[in-house]
Amino acid sequence: MVSATEAARPIFPKANSFSLEEFSSKDFIVKDFIEGLTDSSIPANRRSGLNNNGSAFDPKPYIRTFEAALDRLKELDETLSEKESELKEGVRRAEIEHSRTLDRLGDKFNSTLQEFHRLDNSITDGGGMAVRIGGQLEALDKQRQRAEDAKFLIACYTEFSRGETRRLEKLRRTGRIEDSIRCAVVSRQLSLIVKRNEGAAANVKTKELIESFSESLEQDLLKQFDDAYRRFKKDQMKGCAKVLHDFNGGASVVSNFLNQMNFFIETGKINAGDVVIEKTIEERLSDPDDTPPGLEPSLVSLISEVREVLKVESETIKDVFPFPEQVLGTLLQRVFQQSLQQRLEMVLDKTATLSPLAFLRTLQASRAAVITLADDLKNHGLTEHPGPLSSATTMVIDQNVEELFIPYLQDRGYMERERESLEQLYSGILLKFSLFHDQRKKNQNLGVLDRLKKSRERVIEKVIESDLGKSQSGALSRIIGFNQGANGSGHLSDVIVTDQDGKLNVEFSKRMLKWLAEAVGRSIELSSAADTPKDVSALLNILLEHMRNTYIDVALDAAMDSAEQASKDTKSEPDLAYVQEMKPATKIMHLMFSFINTALIPLSQTSLTTRREMVKVTNTTITSLEQKINTIIQKTADIVINYLGILLSKQKKQDYKPKDDEVILTILQTPTCVSVCAFLTKVHTVALESLDGENLLGFLNEIGQGLRGFLLEHLKKFPVNQAGAIMLSKDVTKYREVVDKFNVAALKDSYELLHEIGNLFVVGPQALKDRMRDGVLARVKPSILKPYLMKREDYVSVGIEKILLSE
Repeated sequence: MVSATEAARPIFPKANSFSLEEFSSKDFIVKDFIEGLTDSSIPANRRSGLNNNGSAFDPKPYIRTFEAALDRLKELDETLSEKESELKEGVRRAEIEHSRTLDRLGDKFNSTLQEFHRLDNSITDGGGMAVRIGGQLEALDKQRQRAEDAKFLIACYTEFSRGETRRLEKLRRTGRIEDSIRCAVVSRQLSLIVKRNEGAAANVKTKELIESFSESLEQDLLKQFDDAYRRFKKDQMKGCAKVLHDFNGGASVVSNFLNQMNFFIETGKINAGDVVIEKTIEERLSDPDDTPPGLEPSLVSLISEVREVLKVESETIKDVFPFPEQVLGTLLQRVFQQSLQQRLEMVLDKTATLSPLAFLRTLQASRAAVITLADDLKNHGLTEHPGPLSSATTMVIDQNVEELFIPYLQDRGYMERERESLEQLYSGILLKFSLFHDQRKKNQNLGVLDRLKKSRERVIEKVIESDLGKSQSGALSRIIGFNQGANGSGHLSDVIVTDQDGKLNVEFSKRMLKWLAEAVGRSIELSSAADTPKDVSALLNILLEHMRNTYIDVALDAAMDSAEQASKDTKSEPDLAYVQEMKPATKIMHLMFSFINTALIPLSQTSLTTRREMVKVTNTTITSLEQKINTIIQKTADIVINYLGILLSKQKKQDYKPKDDEVILTILQTPTCVSVCAFLTKVHTVALESLDGENLLGFLNEIGQGLRGFLLEHLKKFPVNQAGAIMLSKDVTKYREVVDKFNVAALKDSYELLHEIGNLFVVGPQALKDRMRDGVLARVKPSILKPYLMKREDYVSVGIEKILLSE
């Protein structure tokens, strides 16, 4: 039977009850919630594993459980919907209340703002009225002050007209700066009144009294300023400067301030003396081969002192004067136009008596030092504590620097001094060279000298009569190369000229270019950029005038004269010493044109016209000199070839046909060959010493080819026997050995034919045919070789003619 308890138990398990709190918990997990529902739906016997009879799965408990859960969830959902509706209604009511609150606050703010604008307008109207009242009060106060000033002025004038100065004297002696300023102002106004009434007779005494008082007042103020300056009381100095500025513009106090500076006092004493330059500095200034010694020591010291004084005094001026820019400008003008200019003129005048180069070097060093001083002053603000300078002060500095050197640089005067210096130096270094060649022309008895020679003579005399010739500088005297006499003057008789002085010297040209390079650098620094093309063009003309016309051209003309003389003298061996001038001439040309193309022409690029003219002159000079050198070399080659022909013409008719008792002589070359080879060796030695590059190769090739032509004709003239053939072969071999030393590839090939022709005289008749078919002879027609073979002694006896016909 089933008990009552069991009868009351439901068939399916009851689902777990749950509420909204379970879903709102942070620990809520859907999986756990589902598992909890399923666990409550499983019967107890299945959970314990008691039902093992394999009965089928029963889903009904699960269905009932989930249905119950769904019903519960619907109930909870309805509950949530009701709560959501209540909350939305509450929010709506709150938003309505919030909007009403904002409207109320906005109305209050607008009313407050309107009240503020009302108050602001009220205050503004009151402030404007206060300003108007203040302006009126100020105007009234000014009128009152003017009235009092006018009253005081009238009272003072009345006193002065009666001969009294009691009021102003009392005001003057109070010791207060304000009273001194007022006293100065009144005194100036009284002077103006007197000037307006100059026509009145009674006004004369009043005017004198006012002027006397004004002078006394000014002197008193200046004395106070001096006392304050000596004690360096800046406040008192400032007050006096302010009073004097209001009194008469301040010119007197500025002048007094500057006159009391120890700097101007000391420099005035120094500039009153003479400039003394040490002997070593004098020598270096005038020696173009020495580096410039820099600025003269007294100028160095002065510039250094100027730098320090300006830095210190500019600070004082800034603190003391109410118009510092004007005072500073006046100080700068006095420093540059008085102290610096005076000393600079003295130093430049002194160096001008030494030499133009000494003057130019001093001018360059002085300008560089002054520009450095100006840049330092501008960069450091003229004080120990750097600050920016005003544009007016900077302009004053630049203007004073420019005006300091205008007398030496304007109107192309500087370039004229450069020209004078270079012409003097170039004439000096080329003096012995010019004297040598003038003497050479006189010895040649050429008659009236040409215009160039007369011009050169004038240059020489100018050198002798100049400071350079008078040997005021030992360095310049050494450039000329003569000793000064006991009276210190130079004469042509003092100059000792040797043969070496008449030759070109590459070191001289290097020195001349070095001097010109210094002049170029100086012109770039001293002249304006617009004048640079004109300057370098002038320097180019100076260089060409001396290095080309006076130096290279003269040497080449002398070489040409020597070549002409050698070509006329056919009796003796030609003297080729003149050819030695070709190598230094080409080296000097290379140095000169390299300098022109790298240092001068590029500096003229800002002026196309000047650049074009410089290029044209340079190219014309190159062409002219190269033509002269080529003419001399060609003339020399002709002389050598002609003399080789003369030597070969001395070959004896029987030299290659010795008798039996002369066979012993066949071990040597013929005398003609010996003399020709000796002469060729001399020519080769001279060529190596005098020429190089293409000039050397062309010259040697010309001589070698000329000799070859002579020898090819020479071998056709002399009969040859068996013993003489050996001598001829040795002669040809010797010629070839000498020519091979020329190291000219073209000559080696051309002399191969000459060598083979010489061997035709040596080989036997049987081998002659094979010899003519081998080597270079295979390319020669038998008819060309016939004249040589006909000179063989056995030409007819062995039938050589038939051999030629068979070929």
